[in-house]
Amino acid sequence: MEVPRLMSVAKGIHHRRVKPIYSAMLAMLVGMSAMPLTAMADTKALYNQFIKDGTVTVVLLNHGKTTEKYFRDTNNDIDGMDRQYEWGQSVGLFFRSGKVPILSDNVTLSANLGYSYMFKLGDSYPGDVHNWNAGEKIFISEDCFWSGGEPGKGQYKCNETSGYGKLPVANVQMNWGKERSQSGFMKIGDGFYNTGMITTATDDDALLSSYRGVMVQQHYNGYIFDGAYVIGFMSGNDDTMRDLSGNANYYAPDPLSYDYLYTFRMRKKFDEPGGYQIAYGEAKDYLRRFHSSAYYTLGITPQTNLFMQAQYYYNHKAGDLWDQDVEKGLAAFDEYASALSYEFRLNYDAWQLLYGFTKINAPRENGSANGAFSYGFGNAKGYLKLPTSGNYHGFRRDGEEAMVVGAKYDFRHLGLQDLNLEYRYHWGKAPIQNKYSGDTDYGREEEHAITLNYYPRSGLLRGLNVNLKQAFYRPDETLGQLQPGDISEKADKTATKLIVSYSFRI
Repeated sequence: MEVPRLMSVAKGIHHRRVKPIYSAMLAMLVGMSAMPLTAMADTKALYNQFIKDGTVTVVLLNHGKTTEKYFRDTNNDIDGMDRQYEWGQSVGLFFRSGKVPILSDNVTLSANLGYSYMFKLGDSYPGDVHNWNAGEKIFISEDCFWSGGEPGKGQYKCNETSGYGKLPVANVQMNWGKERSQSGFMKIGDGFYNTGMITTATDDDALLSSYRGVMVQQHYNGYIFDGAYVIGFMSGNDDTMRDLSGNANYYAPDPLSYDYLYTFRMRKKFDEPGGYQIAYGEAKDYLRRFHSSAYYTLGITPQTNLFMQAQYYYNHKAGDLWDQDVEKGLAAFDEYASALSYEFRLNYDAWQLLYGFTKINAPRENGSANGAFSYGFGNAKGYLKLPTSGNYHGFRRDGEEAMVVGAKYDFRHLGLQDLNLEYRYHWGKAPIQNKYSGDTDYGREEEHAITLNYYPRSGLLRGLNVNLKQAFYRPDETLGQLQPGDISEKADKTATKLIVSYSFRI
């Protein structure tokens, strides 16, 4: 593979295609934004409303991640457990303008603009090589090369990482409605769009991902309706808005792309402590995703309540692009995948006790591994919140029944109600096809997950967030695919993630 082609894969290929719907809506909103300039003769008042009434938020974030796992590199005489890590510091500036009336006082226009830079403080990989899109995902991978072999066998590897600057937020926003129960907004441009079946972050991310498109939200008589139409995606550890693409990863450097993704959601919260939501999303000719959930909090005593929630997710292929990933052995499942989950959280004073269960179905015949429930629309991040997801492992194999028990304590009795410590024990049993013999056996995997979080909501430390996550993932020899002569801990993973952030307005 030629070097220029490799570099285009490493950095992504951005085609400047303007989708008709997005272009029309952008033109409409930009046209309306000129109305205040002609309707308001007092440009000083306009300036005060748009600029002086705006806010600038500074976000400082220090992020470190490390994973201990098995490495084998015959060229560098590496064969055993070793550790990789990345450590970075980001600085972000985010401007939100004041609201300028257009048409009437009930309709206003505002703008959002944000820039952040991730400084590289340090990193290390055994043999100084890492798999593209499969490292600690804080920095951008550089100096990449194809290691040879067919997709699913060879790997795309990189020698270097680098810091980066990015402009993840640049949008115009229309707001309407004075009463919250009837209010709404529409954003057009690039932004952090958490709506419908898409989201901006996963536990792997240092910085938020952003989308290019249109997002709308409307409150109506206790309901919240929201949705989006997006045509581009910028990953958290990337500096460029790229096309929406499929499931290609470090086993296949050529991702297919699809034109657009649309999604919507309806949420309802009752006066009583309960509610539900329904959401749907579709990537054109690629994938459809559906989600529904309902929750209720049962009061037992003034200090005790029981939170209960049930969730259902369903994914289904949406066209020939998904079939192409299936044929290449890159798709997580062949035609459909589902996840059924429920959880109970008993809250008493400073304590919370957790039990959760998830059942996965994700049939797959084509590929080198069993199926799994995937939650993204290719590179676009999908919404998924399962109680059985660990700090490292997802427990979403085809046929898996995953469970979790946990305990959480906040230190309110020491005057630190915003400090909490949580321990969870995750385990699951799943069938797996042995990649050496072809036989199907049942195996077991488990994870000990510890989370410490400090997030003051008032006082001098408001804006500070300290989050420490530790995971000890341990599969048995069946799910770990161990062979005679392998070290017993070959499939084990020990991961640590620390985030210290502070945000304030200037």
